[in-house]
Amino acid sequence: MCYSISGFNPRFFCTHEPITDPIEIHKQKLTLWFSHLPQEERQFGGYFSPETMHVQPLILEHHPDEDRGLSPFKEKTSIATRPSLTVEQLFDANNNGNKARGLNVLVYGAVGTGKSTVVRKLVLDWCAGSVFSQFKLVLPFSCEDLSHLSKPTSLRDLVGRKYMHLRRTPYLSGDYDKAKDVLFIFNGMEKMKLDFRIGSTELCSDPNEALSSGAVVVNLLRKYLLPEASILVTTRLSAVDMVPKKYINRYVQICGFNDPDRQRSYFTSRLLQQNEGKPGKAAETLIEMLYLNLQRESQLATACFLPSYCWLTCATLHLLHFTDTKSPIRTLTGIYTSFMRLNFGGEVITVDGNVSSQEQQNSLMLYVVRTVGKLAFDGVTNKRSSFSAEELEQWVGGKTKTDEELQQLAVFRTDVLDFFLVSRDYHGMDPESDGKHYVFTVPAMQEYLAALYVVLGENKSVLEKLTKEVSEALGQASEDITSLLSILSKIIPFRIFAVFNLLKLFPKLFERVSSHSKGRIANTMAAEMFRSEDSFNEDVLDQVEQSLLGVHGPQPQEETYTRAFELYPIFMGGLLHYGNRRMLDQLGCSIKSQTVSQITRALRKHLIKESQKKQPPEELMDLLVLLYEFQNPRLTAEVLQSIKTINLSTVRMTPHKCFVLSMVLSCTSSSFHLNELNLSSCHITPELLEMLWPAFRHTSNLNLQFNSLGPESCILLRDLLLEPNCTIKSIQLCDNYLTDTGISHLLEALSGNHSLRRLYLMHTGLGDQSAHLLAERLGQHNMLQELNVAYNNIGDSAALTLVDACREHPSIHTVHLYLNQLTDVGKQSLYVRGGPRVKEGRRVKVLASVTEGSDISEDWHPILSVIGKNSLSWDRGRVREQLQVFLKDLEWGRKQHPSFWKKMHFRRVESVVRQMLRLLEKSSDTGTGTGIK
Repeated sequence: MCYSISGFNPRFFCTHEPITDPIEIHKQKLTLWFSHLPQEERQFGGYFSPETMHVQPLILEHHPDEDRGLSPFKEKTSIATRPSLTVEQLFDANNNGNKARGLNVLVYGAVGTGKSTVVRKLVLDWCAGSVFSQFKLVLPFSCEDLSHLSKPTSLRDLVGRKYMHLRRTPYLSGDYDKAKDVLFIFNGMEKMKLDFRIGSTELCSDPNEALSSGAVVVNLLRKYLLPEASILVTTRLSAVDMVPKKYINRYVQICGFNDPDRQRSYFTSRLLQQNEGKPGKAAETLIEMLYLNLQRESQLATACFLPSYCWLTCATLHLLHFTDTKSPIRTLTGIYTSFMRLNFGGEVITVDGNVSSQEQQNSLMLYVVRTVGKLAFDGVTNKRSSFSAEELEQWVGGKTKTDEELQQLAVFRTDVLDFFLVSRDYHGMDPESDGKHYVFTVPAMQEYLAALYVVLGENKSVLEKLTKEVSEALGQASEDITSLLSILSKIIPFRIFAVFNLLKLFPKLFERVSSHSKGRIANTMAAEMFRSEDSFNEDVLDQVEQSLLGVHGPQPQEETYTRAFELYPIFMGGLLHYGNRRMLDQLGCSIKSQTVSQITRALRKHLIKESQKKQPPEELMDLLVLLYEFQNPRLTAEVLQSIKTINLSTVRMTPHKCFVLSMVLSCTSSSFHLNELNLSSCHITPELLEMLWPAFRHTSNLNLQFNSLGPESCILLRDLLLEPNCTIKSIQLCDNYLTDTGISHLLEALSGNHSLRRLYLMHTGLGDQSAHLLAERLGQHNMLQELNVAYNNIGDSAALTLVDACREHPSIHTVHLYLNQLTDVGKQSLYVRGGPRVKEGRRVKVLASVTEGSDISEDWHPILSVIGKNSLSWDRGRVREQLQVFLKDLEWGRKQHPSFWKKMHFRRVESVVRQMLRLLEKSSDTGTGTGIK
């Protein structure tokens, strides 16, 4: 293992000699422990490491009393004039007036500013020998772990218990001044109860005397125990006053990423680590778009002041753009739930380190849901994303009564509230606003918390709350009542006790009310999912991306203050997945399996009913995302059984959307087949085509026209058509630049395929070579019925050869050849060749022009319709030239017929062609489309 990663020192692994020095062993173990990545990081690939990902947040020497109560998001103006610090400067000897004593440095910051990340990097750098060379021993402790220690223990035993190899270290003996080489790190001091009163915490200078963990920390900070040792403490703002000022030599604030350049460095360190560590063009483009959005002082720039939200942004973009077939299954709901666990995992709402006995009720995350989540739910219900100060006061702590609740609210407002909400000044922008309002740091966070609020059952009606309380009270007393009645019934007539049996009915009534509540949740999900006013919005994943990257191009004249909340029902479905429920349970938010079953049962009916209706492509994509987030294969298969066509035309497919489509269709049985899978104009590339392979196995008609497929894509399509169980009857590849090379690969499938009926290759860059190859290979496939090679570069000779081969084919009845390099003589020959054969009487319809000789072709309308629909995406010069040729042929044909009705028919078709020419000219200036009805 001779490599260096995440701060690993090669000397630990590149020697055959056993390490005996306790300090070197300590460094080795710390490196292993602090280099370990949490599950939330490992899901993005094995190449992320603290060394490659770390971007130093802004660190300032700053006393908290200077701006007590201010939001960390509002400190950009005040911090600009202060010099920043590096980690190495925290224990600068010039700041220590008493050389005999070590320094006590208190580092504080808001939730998500990067305190724990700074500590992790500090420890790894010390192990590597790059910082704090003045300290020979660094001892990091988690205050959360220390708070759970119940038995008194001495400092040496405390260290030896956590670091067994340091049990006999002389640096903690208290002899001489050896402790000056020791640095203690206590991370998360807000999770401990520290009492500096002499009457509560006795003085102790003996490192071997057993004390409570809090007393050990207090005596270290008092400089009564190992006064020569230095101490680094990290905490949130609410706990800064827990340590008296006289015991702190230096206050340091972690200020997060205060400028776009620091934020960009973070994004670059993560997003450029794609493609097995090799920078990719897609990642560079994303970073540029992110940087432009950050420079606009957008809402994202405010959110990314906190490194935690930079992590959330990178995780979301990684999901949307860097998902591949080798990636683990990740969902947007899972990312947001992981984000919550990273920032609030296992925390309870405390006051000065005191934890109530009912920890479940005091879960910090549950407190967030019942306050901020309630505000979010009210906003989603009323279609609002900004809130006044009065509304904030009403929903967040408006009903607090006891002193303990008020203290908890104060801690919550100081430490946590600014993590979710930031103020924005709408004065002069929104006529209905009266100045400062509050919005969620990230728009999607409002929908996530609102969904969590509903799924946890916090939006209960008065009847539900009453029945639950009465049912719980009766349920607790039911066993005692039953035992008492069984004794008294022997001496008192049994008829008297009939009324008491009514009490047993109340829990059943509660079950019915509760079941109705779960059905209402399912109804809410379905109603929000299929709102008619949201039908023409972009799909929900594009909305998420735009909230991160911004909208590039022409901006709307007026900003709208109402927005769709289409992520809300999708988050509700995702939160019911077992993986997310397990993480939420660790956060103190429990969703029971029975609740999930009841909601799923009711939701199934709604989804099946709505899926039978024709949905716009964007809404259908949202439905697929909901099914994917739900991660319930059985429900997904039952819903898809009612869908016969998946039309995602014009939906911009990304790697994640392709993965979603494939995974959802993979939940169905092998016998399930769609009538059509329409992926036209979806920006599909050869890389995305490979991800869609599993989805293609479940369709009869595959539409891939107007995409970005190339010759290499035909290799995959060939393999698809050669599969033994292939059921594709029609494949449309129009307007993809396949060329002769790609067609040669595709035609290799004709000999082994038995399902294909229609092959559409219009405007795919074919030439005479492909036409001759088609003529040769058609005999290998006896089932083909229609062949479209229009708008290519096929000449007269190759076209005639191809038509002759089609005439010999047993089943082909239509060949499209219009808009090719055909002369008038060639068109006339094709018309003659397409006539019925003498023996069989079967006619091959050849569509080469709007005229057939001196007559109008019976297929003139389909030909002009196809040209009209696609003229904007085709070469306009060539389309104009072909239309003028059609017009010339029509004028000549009209002159050949003396019949008045024939002439009128010709003039009608001519007027359509002339109209298309005028619209084509007009569209060059205005950008409008052409077409006929």
